[in-house]
Amino acid sequence: MNDIQAHSDKYNDPRVKITSVGILCGVLVVLFGIGGAGLSIWARKTRLVQTTAFWGEDAIKAFQLAEEVELIPKPESEPEKTVRISGLPGLGHLRHVLLDERSYEWKSQLAQPIELDEDTMLLQFRDPTAKRFPNQQIVINTVSGRVGFREGEQNVQLNDRFQEAMPNFLKQIADFEPLRVENREQEK
Repeated sequence: MNDIQAHSDKYNDPRVKITSVGILCGVLVVLFGIGGAGLSIWARKTRLVQTTAFWGEDAIKAFQLAEEVELIPKPESEPEKTVRISGLPGLGHLRHVLLDERSYEWKSQLAQPIELDEDTMLLQFRDPTAKRFPNQQIVINTVSGRVGFREGEQNVQLNDRFQEAMPNFLKQIADFEPLRVENREQEK
């Protein structure tokens, strides 16, 4: 009790005054923070207008909400071999690339399907529990960087940044996942 009385000048300093300039500065700092946060949200917002027109509502839901995401590395020769990529690191980035319209070269859109061959991989999006959308299969040509539906009649090329990055990421997963499974079996 004696310490509080001895230092009461620290808590009740008569030299400190709350002025209208101080209040105005505080309000400006808060408004600047709110404006900066709003600008950041606007700038980072995923743009979906062209991707929705190309892929359709069901595919957009699949990219966003799919419970099970599987990679079929060689659909033309080993269609039964699938690699479950749900929950793997990088899946969020893959979903974002497929969703964001800035990931594509829209002028390169062609009205023809992508043929399944040794240069293609399939991504399969499923929602077996909630059934919010039908299963979606996306074909990715690992050489040209073109993507489209397996049963679709159109395809588009990924932009320069993702033309190599997405196929390389998928190849790493396809090569890595079987090794992980083999290692688990050897440990048992």
